[in-house]
Amino acid sequence: MRRRAFKVYDAARRGMGSKMGRGQLLPVAIRICRTVIAGFLVASFVGSATLADEPKRVMVLHSFGRDFKPWSEYAKTIRMELDRQSPWPMEITDHSLLSARSADENPEVPFVEYLRALFAKRPLDLIVSIGAPAASFVQRHRQQLFATTPMVFTAVEQRRIQRSSLTESDAVVATAYDFPALIENILHVLPETKTVAWVLGTSPNEKLWFEDVRRELAPFAGRLSFIWYNDRSFADILKHAASLPPHSAIFWHLMNVDAAGVVHEGDTGLPRLYEVANAPIFTFDDSFFGREIVGGPMHSVLGSSRDTAAVVVRILGGEKAGDIKIPPRAYAPPMFDWRLMQRWGISERNLRREVKSPSASRPRGRNTRWKSWQSAPRSCSRPD
Repeated sequence: MRRRAFKVYDAARRGMGSKMGRGQLLPVAIRICRTVIAGFLVASFVGSATLADEPKRVMVLHSFGRDFKPWSEYAKTIRMELDRQSPWPMEITDHSLLSARSADENPEVPFVEYLRALFAKRPLDLIVSIGAPAASFVQRHRQQLFATTPMVFTAVEQRRIQRSSLTESDAVVATAYDFPALIENILHVLPETKTVAWVLGTSPNEKLWFEDVRRELAPFAGRLSFIWYNDRSFADILKHAASLPPHSAIFWHLMNVDAAGVVHEGDTGLPRLYEVANAPIFTFDDSFFGREIVGGPMHSVLGSSRDTAAVVVRILGGEKAGDIKIPPRAYAPPMFDWRLMQRWGISERNLRREVKSPSASRPRGRNTRWKSWQSAPRSCSRPD
C-alpha cells in the first residue's frame, strides 16, 4: 500500500512538472528576469544620477587675500573657466594666507589646524593654490594638511615651485618671467629712456623678487639708471614718481606691502600712481592693463586660467595630477593702449615690426593686440 501511494504521488509530481514546463515555467522565468533587470537598471540610474549631482569640492587658497592683484584676477577667471569647462557642479571655498604679508611663520600653525578641522569630515576633491606664497605654504605643510589630495599650483612663476618637493598628486600651471625682455620692450618703445623706476613692495615674496630682478637687470647698468622703490612708503613713491627726470619710465611690478608696513589691498595703488606720475608705466601682467599701462609683452590671465581649469577638470575626471605636464607660459603677444601712446608721444615707428596700427588698412603682423580708445573706449582684443 505504501509503495502504491508513493508511485501515485511521484507520478502526480512528474505530471505537474511537465505541465509547468509546457505552460507556466517559461513565463515565470521571464517575469523574474525582467524584474531583476529592471531593478538593476533603476539602481544604476539612481546611482549615476547621484554621482552626477554630487558637487566636486574644491578649495582655492589665495596668497594674500581675495582682492590682491594680479592673483584676484586669476581666481575670478579660473572660476569662470571652471563653470564653462566642468561637466560637474562645483562647490568652491576660498581661504586666504594672511601670514604671507609678513615674515612671521607662527600664524601658519593655527591656520593649518583650522583647515584640517574644517575638512576632516568632508574631504576635498582638489586644492588650487594661487600665487607663490600659497604654493610655498602648501608645499611646506603638504603632509600635515592633505597628504594625498590632488593640488594644482597656478599663477606662480616657475622658479617659485620647489620641484624636489612635488608629489604624484601635484600639478603645476606656471608662468615664466623674462625681466630683460620687459626692459628691452621699454627701450624699443622709448629709445631715449635713461631711467627706470621699479615699483616693488616689501612682503617676503616681494623681497625675493627684488634680488632676482636686480641680478637679471645688472647687464643694463651701463645703459640705464634704476630707481628701486622697495625701501619707500607708498606715499613717498607717489611724491617721487611725480618728479622723475626726463626720459624716465616706471615699471609696476608688485605693491602688496610697502616699506611703512601698509598693506595695499584692492585696485587702488596703480590708479593713484598713474594720476601723479610724470612718466609712462609698464608692467608684466595684463591684469593691470586697461587704463594706466602703456603695454608690451605681458602674461595672459585668460590663457593661464584656461590652462588651470582644464587641468582641474582632467584631475577630477580621474587623471593623476603628477602625470599632467604643462609647459610654463611665456608672455603673450604684445598689447598696447593707443590712448597712452598718444599721451606719451610714442610713435608707431618705435614699435616692433610685428605691431599693427588700428588705422592701417592691412595689418603688418599678427603678434600684437591693440586697445583702441578712439572708436571703442572699452574694447580690447586680449590674447588667449
